Amino acid sequence: MKNILSIIQDEKVSIKLEVSGEDLLNFSNELINRVKNELSLEIAEARKERYLTREETKQICGVCDATLWHWNKKNYLNTVKIGNKVRYRMSDIQKILEGKK
Repeated sequence: MKNILSIIQDEKVSIKLEVSGEDLLNFSNELINRVKNELSLEIAEARKERYLTREETKQICGVCDATLWHWNKKNYLNTVKIGNKVRYRMSDIQKILEGKK
């Protein structure tokens, strides 16, 4: 038996579909749970992110304060404000370092 989506995509047919309220509720709950799972994975990844100080970033990249300032202005390496402190994402720094190789 063909999948309903393949029938709709492959053939020019009219389809009448009867769905119960319970089916719609189950479908919506399934979608909500799928989105929750995907978001929880993204949140877990974000929590793993390491934020470096200006000094740590300068040392890793081998640059001075002026270079970091220029990179931030050009959106090459953006700063992240955590409270009143300026930090740099390790993942952003790694992308820059990979590009230099």
